[in-house]
Amino acid sequence: MRVVVLGATGEIGRALSERLRERGVEVIAAQRSSGVDAYAGTGLAESFTGADAVVDCMNIVTTKAQKAIDFFGTVAANVAAAAVEAGVGRVICLSIINAADPTVNAKFGYYQGKAAQEKVYRDALGPERLTVVRSAQFYELARQMMDTLHLGPVAAVPHMRCRPLPSADAAAALADVVTAPVSGDVEVAGPAVCDLAEVGKAIAHRTGSPRWVFGINFGGAAVRNGALVPDDPTVVVHTTVDQWLDKEYPA
Repeated sequence: MRVVVLGATGEIGRALSERLRERGVEVIAAQRSSGVDAYAGTGLAESFTGADAVVDCMNIVTTKAQKAIDFFGTVAANVAAAAVEAGVGRVICLSIINAADPTVNAKFGYYQGKAAQEKVYRDALGPERLTVVRSAQFYELARQMMDTLHLGPVAAVPHMRCRPLPSADAAAALADVVTAPVSGDVEVAGPAVCDLAEVGKAIAHRTGSPRWVFGINFGGAAVRNGALVPDDPTVVVHTTVDQWLDKEYPA
């Protein structure tokens, strides 16, 4: 099996590539260093030639809706067109649970970008060629937020009520979808509902830094009040916050 991974240098794309190779899959990392620019649309069709599937794990760090919509929408349009041209049978897009819900993304520009991504792929490919794998938030997101929103010994994490999971578990579930196609889209969630701000506090307690972590309101009331929680996820992974912490920060 030959699979092209877009965004293979990112956290989830790298983990996905490793898991696919462990299963004997030939992985092609389509990136600028190999002459592929998904946003510009260059090199895509060539890299897709002979591929059984393409996985879009592309990402951009922004809170601005216009920038997110432009990036994700443009990449999706280019990838879809190149996949059709190259005769690729399946495109798998990694997205976020309920990000396309207007009540969720109304005040969250990044999620508006993910909503645009899903729509562009859906309109261009249809359900017969597209699988959207929507993940809950990663435990690692709390750590990333603290790295970004910090001042000295104080850091902040947005209140996000969700069912978080390790990125490694999300990558494993994504690999399952790639190697054993399923019917319809897939939702992947963690074992329990919690506030992402509490995950940040648990990380700080375990590591001793930062000294203080505060939850802040960001992204609208729906994000804080449970609209990110899936009703009936397709895949539920079982790694708890404490188990993830034990692995990430062994004594």
